[in-house]
Amino acid sequence: MKSISIIIPFHKGLCFLKDLFESILDQKLDKDDYEVICLGDAPEEGVVAKIEEFESLGLPVRYVQWIENKGTGFSRNKGLSMAEGRYVYFMDSDDYLLPGCLKRLLSCAETNSADVVFGQIKPTFYKRKSYVSDSHEEYTDTDKKGTDADIAKLFGSEITALNTLIRREILIDNSLHFNEDVSFFSDMSFVMGLLYVTSKYYLAHNAFYAKREHNDPIHLPQLNQTAKRNPEKMLCDMLTVYNEVYPLCKNQPKRKNLISYMLCKCVIAAFDAGLVIKNDADNDISGIVKSAYKNVYSRFSFLNRAELICVSYGKYTLARLFAALIVIQRKKSGRFGNSIQWYRLIDKLIFSHMKRRDDWIVFESFFGNAYNDSPKYIYEYILSEYKDRYTYIWVLNKPSDNMAGNPKRVRYNSLRHVYYAKRARYHVCNVRQPGWFVKHKDMVFLETWHGTPLKKLVFDMDDVHSASRDHKESFYRDSRKWDYLVSANRFSTDIFERAFDLDRNMIAEIGYPRNDILKSDNAEQIGMDVKRELGIPEHKKVLLYAPTWRDDEYHGSGNYKFSLAPDFDMLKKSMENEWVIVLRTHYYVADRLNLSEYRGFVYDASGYEDVSRLYLAADVCMTDYSSVFFDYACLMRPILFFVYDFDKYKNELRGMYLDMETELPGPLLYTNEDIASAMERLDEISAEYSKRYEEFYKRFCYLEDGTASKRAAELLLRRRAAD
Repeated sequence: MKSISIIIPFHKGLCFLKDLFESILDQKLDKDDYEVICLGDAPEEGVVAKIEEFESLGLPVRYVQWIENKGTGFSRNKGLSMAEGRYVYFMDSDDYLLPGCLKRLLSCAETNSADVVFGQIKPTFYKRKSYVSDSHEEYTDTDKKGTDADIAKLFGSEITALNTLIRREILIDNSLHFNEDVSFFSDMSFVMGLLYVTSKYYLAHNAFYAKREHNDPIHLPQLNQTAKRNPEKMLCDMLTVYNEVYPLCKNQPKRKNLISYMLCKCVIAAFDAGLVIKNDADNDISGIVKSAYKNVYSRFSFLNRAELICVSYGKYTLARLFAALIVIQRKKSGRFGNSIQWYRLIDKLIFSHMKRRDDWIVFESFFGNAYNDSPKYIYEYILSEYKDRYTYIWVLNKPSDNMAGNPKRVRYNSLRHVYYAKRARYHVCNVRQPGWFVKHKDMVFLETWHGTPLKKLVFDMDDVHSASRDHKESFYRDSRKWDYLVSANRFSTDIFERAFDLDRNMIAEIGYPRNDILKSDNAEQIGMDVKRELGIPEHKKVLLYAPTWRDDEYHGSGNYKFSLAPDFDMLKKSMENEWVIVLRTHYYVADRLNLSEYRGFVYDASGYEDVSRLYLAADVCMTDYSSVFFDYACLMRPILFFVYDFDKYKNELRGMYLDMETELPGPLLYTNEDIASAMERLDEISAEYSKRYEEFYKRFCYLEDGTASKRAAELLLRRRAAD
């Protein structure tokens, strides 16, 4: 007889199966000693091919599928009916095992003649290759017999059947199965039923299961994310399961408290998700909650207690009020709350009732941090063509000495920002919008974005390694506000359609307005002016170094670290007679470097507003994975790529849309010695890459003719012309 039957329901998430199956193979179990039962519940296309691929690698897998979506409970029960192992083990298809997990569970079960062995679950946002978990505590430092106190700790956040090795005979003898009538919380009744029929349960040391947290609730939602979209069904299922389980816990106060806590958490989550129950509703929710709440009230905050008390007495409208107060409290900072919350309130009470202004245009670049990029050039074109026909509003956190005209200036997230954003008909932006911004149907929103993508974006990313783990959901929400998205080339259009999940018709393939300056008649003079502004001697050549940020190196959301990779001491010795280096870090980077020891050789232009002007001053551009080289290529000047962490960045952090080793218009440099060597043989490199550069230009720069601002402005204002 086989030792383990691993039961895995599959519905959606083909991209996760590689990690799952590889982690099972990596357990190093004898092929004849275990089986994998994969159950396709209305599965997406491609699962059979993936299973066959791993079957050829030695995975002992059986596969059964059906067309209608019958749910996880049905699938697991089907797997139990097929299982042949002495023990059964459930996995979700988007998770994976850490090394040695199954052997540790088996060892604990066989050593102690256990009916049930619990391992530990480690939540993670990351794929197997770059596994990181926020959970560092281990519940036990040696195998031990479980107690009710252990169970309460083990299932403190969720009662789950995952990472649990169960003697199959005990399930058969007690006719234990999953409740197929509920969509959510079926694990709760199964696990509590299991604990009811046996006291021989153990906790295994060092048996870890990686529970993959989804960062794409739009296309690949987890069950708990789906539940919050249907709060009525979520609460109904919890009440059903609670009533089923409660009789099994009457003589076990810790278990009773555990399921009471789970019920109360579900009630709070349901109201938080917008559940509406009429006060005169004929139901038994209030009585059940009253019974559960009295066991666990001390575990909740004051407002949550008030909310639960209201529910327990059938005051559901009042409960919704407390739920709203909790949301406000969650968003506030300090005693009186974040100022933007007050501005939003003023907006709802006053600004929302004011008429939209057809002659107002709001411009914003990089969260109000600069007067630059495509919004700047669209603004300057409209200003030159339409003069005072429009009122121009710029979102700027500090004054700009280079601003054309005399627009109104408002600080990002200020009351005036909220006011003008609410009342202006036209909006031009190059990044995501603040969360409070509501786009109305009669507004026109032009999103220019800020570069042709090299690194994978949003829904093309498997993992989000950055500080904001809700990146995909918030980006999806923001991008629904756009009327048009500017694209610089067909390559970008294809990516934006998929990675941003947009209708192709709203993508305007017109070139980047910010690149108009690169084709201007006075481009050479602008480059000389920039050198004077930075204090660079006229006779010196300029190497522009413009690196990007690293997703996994940050101080906090939106504030990224920067580590200086080039060895300026070494480069100075070989370059300082002829060259200077201009450093331009990404706008996300919070760190500012002290470069005083390199004065006269390294110039920090990270605070220089307009990188397009810097391009014109640069004889050579060196970057890593930043999209700046797509724009700089318009000048047909040499480009170098300093990619000292190439393998990590390509394989673990983002992934690339281009093969950097074969498609880029310049060499990949891995060391400081490579940089020095490349700078000495620029003419040779230019000749070597001339054909590739020409192909690159035709593919990515063909629309950059100096008139993209005109096309963007006409796109923005054409509805006005049609009125």
